[in-house]
Amino acid sequence: MTSPGSACGVVLADPFEGLLGYHIRRLSVLVMADIAETLAPLGLKPSEASVLYAIAAAAGLTQSDIGKALGIQRANMAPLIAGLLRRGLVERDRVDGRSQALRLTAAGEAARAAAWTATQAHEERIFGALGRTARTRLARELAGLWQAGQ
Repeated sequence: MTSPGSACGVVLADPFEGLLGYHIRRLSVLVMADIAETLAPLGLKPSEASVLYAIAAAAGLTQSDIGKALGIQRANMAPLIAGLLRRGLVERDRVDGRSQALRLTAAGEAARAAAWTATQAHEERIFGALGRTARTRLARELAGLWQAGQ
């Protein structure tokens, strides 16, 4: 790193070396920009794809269940689900008096499958330099950190 205004090329120590939060934030910006660009041709945002993945992974989840599992606030979850309903990607099934489970329609399953394939290509593009074992370990360790912070 060169000092601003320095013509002699003085190299300063990296002030962010060892600051995991800084590096995680920079990586997060890169990852989110890439996944948004990857999913855009499919007409999906990352949050919408995440909801499709969650519904496919656990049949019978309610809107509230999905919001809690994904850390999406109720105020943001309602319009997100409304948009997926409007587009015919999900449907509601009455579970009991007020509860309604969400399920993918055939179009929703097709969108989920396409998004999953695109997401796997994104993961390989961003994290391909890491071996499978390293990726699995890193994912487990990062999940442990954010879950402990909740």
